[in-house]
Amino acid sequence: MAALLAGAAWACLVAWLIFRMLRQFAAHRAASLDAAADVASGPAPDVAIIVPARNEAGNITSCLAGLSGQTGLGPGSTITVVDDGSQDATALLVAGIAGHDRRIVLIEAGGLPPGWLGKSHACWRGACASAAPWLCFVDADVRAAPGLVQAALAGAERLRLDMLSLHPFQQLGSFWERLLIPAGLALIACVKDLRPVDDPASPEISANGQFILIRRAAYFAVGGHRAVRGTVTEDTALARLIKQSGRRYRMMFGEHLAHTRMYTDLASLWEGLSKNTADILGSALGTVAIAAAAMIVAWSAVLLPALAGLIAARHPSAAAVAGFGLALSGSLAIFGVQVGTARHFRVPPAFGLLYPLAYSVLAILGWHSVWLRRDGRITWKGRTYRLGRKA
Repeated sequence: MAALLAGAAWACLVAWLIFRMLRQFAAHRAASLDAAADVASGPAPDVAIIVPARNEAGNITSCLAGLSGQTGLGPGSTITVVDDGSQDATALLVAGIAGHDRRIVLIEAGGLPPGWLGKSHACWRGACASAAPWLCFVDADVRAAPGLVQAALAGAERLRLDMLSLHPFQQLGSFWERLLIPAGLALIACVKDLRPVDDPASPEISANGQFILIRRAAYFAVGGHRAVRGTVTEDTALARLIKQSGRRYRMMFGEHLAHTRMYTDLASLWEGLSKNTADILGSALGTVAIAAAAMIVAWSAVLLPALAGLIAARHPSAAAVAGFGLALSGSLAIFGVQVGTARHFRVPPAFGLLYPLAYSVLAILGWHSVWLRRDGRITWKGRTYRLGRKA
C-alpha cells in the first residue's frame, strides 16, 4: 500500500508541474509578437536605439549589422553605442562601422559614479544623449531581424503601451549552455506564473533587459535607469516603476524576430546566472527552497521507479505493481518534457536525458547566487560591485 500511495503522490506531483509548464507555454504563445499583424500605419516614428557595450568585441559587429538593417523606422532614428569602459576593441570596431553609417554614434559612458552599476549608467547616458520619442535598449549579444523594432513599435502602439520587454530566442552552443539553460527556463516555467505580469492591477513583474522599448516621456517620468542605478536586475526594476506609476507595460516573446547567445562557456554562464538567479526567483529563501526541490525532484524521477520496481519484484501485489506503474509513468512524463524542452532549443535530445545533472548544477548555482547576494558582492564583465548585504 505504501508503494501505491508513493506512486500516486509522485504522479500527481508530476501532473501538477506539467500543468504549470503547459499553462506557461500557452501564455508564451499568446504573448508572441506577430510581425505580420503588427505593421504600423501612418508616419513611422523616430526611435533612438541604445546599445550599452562593455567588452563586446565578439558581438558588436553582428549586433550593429542587424540594427542597421531595421526597416520601417522614422528618418531621424539613431543607433547609439555607449562604450562602458571596454578593455577590448569594442570602441574601435564601432568607430569603424560608424564611419560607413551616419545613424550610428559612439559615445563614452565615462567614469562609473558611486552607487551605479555599469549597464544602468551606460543606458542612462545613452538615453540622455537621445531625443527621439521612443527609446529602444538592445544588448550587444542580440541579433535582430530587419522588422524587429518596427514590429515592437506597432505592437506597443496597438496595445497603447508605455514599455515593452521582449524575449529573443536563446541560442546555445557549449555543453554547459545546452545542459543548464533549457533546464533553468523549464524550472522558471514550473515555479513562476507570468500571466499576472501583464495585469495592471497585479504587483507581479518580470522583464528582459536584452530588448526594451519605452516611450521617452514615460522613461524620464519615472526616473529611468537613474532610479534603478544600484539594482542588479535593472530591467525588472524599471518595469516595476512603469507599472507602479499607472502606465502600461507588457512582456512579449519575439523568438522569430531576434536571437541571442548570452554565454559562451561555463565561466561566463556561471558568472551571469550567479548574478541574477536570486533576484529572478524572488528571494534568498525562495531560491534555496526551489533549488533544493528541483534537485530532489530530478533525482526522484530516476530513483523512485527503480525503488518501486524493486519493491514490486520482492513483494509482488496489485498495489505494488500499480505503484510501480504510477511512479514509472510520472518519471517518463518528466523525461518527455525535458527532451521536448531540449528540442525546442534546438539542441540534441540527449541533453534532456541529463536533467538530474542539470538540476544538481542549477541548485549549486542558485545557492551560490544567494551567498553572493548575502555577501553583498557580485562580479560582472571584469568589475566587482559592492551591494548592500542581504539577510
